Amino acid sequence: MNKRYIIYLMSMAGLGGLLYGIDVGAIASALPYIKALNYFSEAALSTVVGAVLFGSVIGSLPAGVFADWLGRKKTILIGSIVFLSSIPMIVFSDGNYGVMVAGRFVQGASAGLLGVVIPMYLAECLPADQRGKGTGLFQLFLTIGLVFMALVGVGVTKFFGAADAETVSAATKVTAWKTVFWLSAIPGVIFLAGIFGLKESPTWLAKKAGVKIEGEGEETKVEGPKDSLFQKKYIWPFCLAVVVLACTQATGINSVLNYSVDIFNKSGLPGIVANYADTAIKIVNLVMTIVAVSLVDMKGRKFLLKMGTLGIIVGLLGVGGSFFAIEHGICAASQVTGWATAISFMVFIGFFASGPGVCVWLALSELMPARIRANGMAIALLINQGVSTTIASVFYPWVNAVGYAWVFFTLAFFTVIYFVTATFFMPETKGKTLEEIEAFFSSNAKEKAKEAAKEEEKEEPAKELVK
Repeated sequence: MNKRYIIYLMSMAGLGGLLYGIDVGAIASALPYIKALNYFSEAALSTVVGAVLFGSVIGSLPAGVFADWLGRKKTILIGSIVFLSSIPMIVFSDGNYGVMVAGRFVQGASAGLLGVVIPMYLAECLPADQRGKGTGLFQLFLTIGLVFMALVGVGVTKFFGAADAETVSAATKVTAWKTVFWLSAIPGVIFLAGIFGLKESPTWLAKKAGVKIEGEGEETKVEGPKDSLFQKKYIWPFCLAVVVLACTQATGINSVLNYSVDIFNKSGLPGIVANYADTAIKIVNLVMTIVAVSLVDMKGRKFLLKMGTLGIIVGLLGVGGSFFAIEHGICAASQVTGWATAISFMVFIGFFASGPGVCVWLALSELMPARIRANGMAIALLINQGVSTTIASVFYPWVNAVGYAWVFFTLAFFTVIYFVTATFFMPETKGKTLEEIEAFFSSNAKEKAKEAAKEEEKEEPAKELVK
């Protein structure tokens, strides 16, 4: 594999991450206008927000089947077409609840497909020493997608006026939120055109042929059909990947990104100032993702996950503390409390980006053995998105029931579980081939390693005598 193609491959994977970021980030910029138009109740708005995440759950279900049946490249192509088809559905809904939810669902389905197949495709195509950076680029461009949509939100707010401004007419607000979604289609068109220059995954080609292939930097052996996911030797890596993905979403990351502008309004930041804060946290996300991509193959996945989860806990406790003060009358919501909340968000987002943000995609693609990778990744991502969908869909009712403070304190508690998992149960996969990682989880491999260590101990006295 030549360097030019590797760069192209990483760029296209990055654009796939960009679409994933747009799926998550578009609603944050459009939501204040949709809310101001009183189209829906708060519970219905939560469903509109959560529909994209529910769609990603359903989209991830057939991803493994499609990836094994049609190939990785064709499945990525399907994902891009599904994304582009969702935009006109959302825009032409004109406040029709069913159509808008359906459009958001279809948009999420594209994220489900791409979220499973692109990390899998990269893990199978890139050499071991570049797999961290390559998969990290998916997350890097995901953050670029979030920044892109945040900047779109600022631009739309400046051009059309703030959603909460009384001087802005209802017709202008309708045009504003529709503009947000139309602009999100531009990267999708570029991605669709670029897919045709990709090659199919060598692992998939070998699996179809049932032959042994030599990859650059590592050797992959694929024989015959897939094994059952529920064989004993696969349970531990599968469960570990599921826990890591579920805990990633249990930090509340997608809810934070979807509701961020509205949360900043509630914490004391008015109008466009909330959009500026939203843009700031997404720029922090982008910068720290760049840092993580540069470190992931040097420091390793385990180190970044431990550091990242600790920082997330601090950030979530800070957000919860700000709202605790507001909700218990210690102080009134103002720009001071608003910026205190925004700074805590920056801590949360920065550490998420430098740890789980990059490492979660690697965990998903690296921990799954080759013979269960497609279906295992699909099921793991299904559970991951199920947690994300649940939090996003019940966010407003949850806040109304217990207040913002206890919502964020609860998310911090879930992140403590994440830290424990990363510290005590996660193996380091830095620089290892996919086969070496798979061997780590094999009981036979562990027994052989113990036997080899014992033999070495026996040989040491003999060596000393010879000396």
